[in-house]
Amino acid sequence: MIYAKSEENHPITSDEIFEQILNRIIQLRLEPGQLISENQMSAEYGVSRSVIRTAFTRLRQLGFIEIYPQRGTYVSLMDLSYIADLLMLRTAVEKEVLYEIFTELGEAERSQMLERLRENLKEQEKYRDEADYFGRFPELDAEFHKIMIDSVSRSAMMQMLDSLMLHLSRWRNFDVAFDNRVPQLIAEHKKIFEAIEEGDIQKAQDSMGEHLETITAIADRAMTKYPTYFKNG
Repeated sequence: MIYAKSEENHPITSDEIFEQILNRIIQLRLEPGQLISENQMSAEYGVSRSVIRTAFTRLRQLGFIEIYPQRGTYVSLMDLSYIADLLMLRTAVEKEVLYEIFTELGEAERSQMLERLRENLKEQEKYRDEADYFGRFPELDAEFHKIMIDSVSRSAMMQMLDSLMLHLSRWRNFDVAFDNRVPQLIAEHKKIFEAIEEGDIQKAQDSMGEHLETITAIADRAMTKYPTYFKNG
């Protein structure tokens, strides 16, 4: 496959190449542990090796590739321990968002937020049969959380975590497809919504924690079925 042009049909830029390779890794089209090379990518994108080298440097800084002298460049394996840490961080942030929703939002503001969540959930139902995480549902999933985050003006805080959360995006792409989890995610979103609607902060925070903790249930099976995707120990 050749990537020599961007969607706007102009010569592809180094930033676009970086974004495309990053997205291929996050979407598992470049698999964990896969060998890639400057020559390969240079041919695919129709650019010089120096342009690819710049993209590889950025990907390495983000932790998505490993470069081994004399051996080659490999897509980084998924590290479940690291992902668990990121999930804990994300959970702490979203539980704090819920706390602020309950303690700082006025009744009218909370009602407005709930209405937006309700409409979002209706849209989610239309896509419950998506088998993986590459269709319309991921946008609605992200929007569901963003509605709550924006309601208490915490979007800037989440942007600080953007580069770290890319690793969670790759994990989510694997996790959802592995167990066909879209219907389960919708049910979990509804549980969070209902807890907020009922005014039960503990239930809302507990439901958020259960929603975001995605490793325990599948870790052993995932590592057994896809042993080359994960770091050991």
